[in-house]
Amino acid sequence: MPDLEYIFNPRSIAVVGVSENPLNYTRIAFLEPLREFGYQGEIYPINPKVSEISGLKAYASILDVPGPVDHVICGIRASLTPQLMRECAVKGVKSIHLFTSGFSETGEEEGINLEREITNIAREGGVRIIGPNCMGIYCPSSGISFDSSFPKEGGNVAFLSQSGGNSIELVQLGAVRGIRFSKVISFGNASDLNECDFMEYLAHDPQTEIIIIYIEGTKDGKRLVSALKEAARTKPIIVLKGGLGDAGSKAVVSHTGALAGDNAIWGSLFDQLGIIQVQDLEELVDMVLPFQYLKPPQGRRGGIIGTGGGFGVLATDNCESEGLFVPSLPDEVRKKLREIIPEEVDPGTSVRNPIDLSGSGWNPEIFSQTLRTMTDYEGVDFLFIFTTVAFGLYRGTNVMIDMQIDTLIESKKSIDKPLVIVVRSSGDPEVAPLVSNVQERCLEAGIPVYPSTIRAARAMNKFIWYYEKRRGGFRDTF
Repeated sequence: MPDLEYIFNPRSIAVVGVSENPLNYTRIAFLEPLREFGYQGEIYPINPKVSEISGLKAYASILDVPGPVDHVICGIRASLTPQLMRECAVKGVKSIHLFTSGFSETGEEEGINLEREITNIAREGGVRIIGPNCMGIYCPSSGISFDSSFPKEGGNVAFLSQSGGNSIELVQLGAVRGIRFSKVISFGNASDLNECDFMEYLAHDPQTEIIIIYIEGTKDGKRLVSALKEAARTKPIIVLKGGLGDAGSKAVVSHTGALAGDNAIWGSLFDQLGIIQVQDLEELVDMVLPFQYLKPPQGRRGGIIGTGGGFGVLATDNCESEGLFVPSLPDEVRKKLREIIPEEVDPGTSVRNPIDLSGSGWNPEIFSQTLRTMTDYEGVDFLFIFTTVAFGLYRGTNVMIDMQIDTLIESKKSIDKPLVIVVRSSGDPEVAPLVSNVQERCLEAGIPVYPSTIRAARAMNKFIWYYEKRRGGFRDTF
């Protein structure tokens, strides 16, 4: 395990390239978050033209800082970085994050040579590099972030990203869905510290229980395989591989200068190691939720409960298309459900699976008894609940939605089967606050929330696949 604790817990940080201009990006993305997140170490703005920035004494260079500097964040242009790197080596800096771009990712000889030069200077001086061309580190427990809007609370999910932009968007997408992070690492061109170093570290990081990755390629395939094997033994790993097509693989080279590699080999590697592969950032977030909130299902059989016969049919199709099963219910279960929902009281209901509660779904007693009946039935392994907040536009129905969610949350306390809810919305802006409220309440109760049954079904399929692979053992041909 590489000793990288000093990167995530530096005693002091110098920010180079920050200015008095309130629109200066280095100031917005790196200096101000240190203060807003309550970073406890010393902060040193570096700018030779001013004496103070954001109430902090500014210094002309790293060498003018009176105390030790553990970590440097660099936001100056690429041509100035060799001199900065020499100063870092003299000062005894342990690590430097190069936000600066204009190196090997350009594909031009000048940028490639410049990256090689600063890397050599750093290695000779004992300085570790994150980047260049990246956003660096987000570590809430240490008060380090590259965006002031990120959650200040830490969590158990680590995100390793070759892309800076994707790292920002993923944290924002995850934050809305209740995900909190132990560490997020945007490592860009990986001229020094790379995906292998960080993967080896995260495999043993006690703060990290789930690892998600956006990777475009690697320069050391053998070592990466070894690092992934080590981490996959004890922690779920979810991967979004960029550069799957011909055009995408060419874009990878121009983005981070990495080699994309053969997609069939990547897919085979992930399959053999029990690593979940997803298709976009939204699915990365979708896949984290069951690992955070659910115990492993015993099988692939789902019980579907909701309001709306047509949507129940579509939900069934979605589940089956993703490799899940929606079994018919035996007569004794259907009879019990009919006692709960008499057809003469609500003729629009169906008790077959999917179960359409029709208007009775808003009745707390009927809803809770239906949940209990399906929980007790051993022929299903998990429950899919679907509801809609579109009705919240009609007078008084928001109260009905609240009652239904209250019932679900209370019932969940005694349900020992995995349960997810699909919260459908018309997309009307007036409904958005209600959607947000329902999602927040369900997540707080430990119920994963999805905007569609196809996304919920896809996540559950891969969640179940993961545990099937673990029970069956991994083949190791790499």
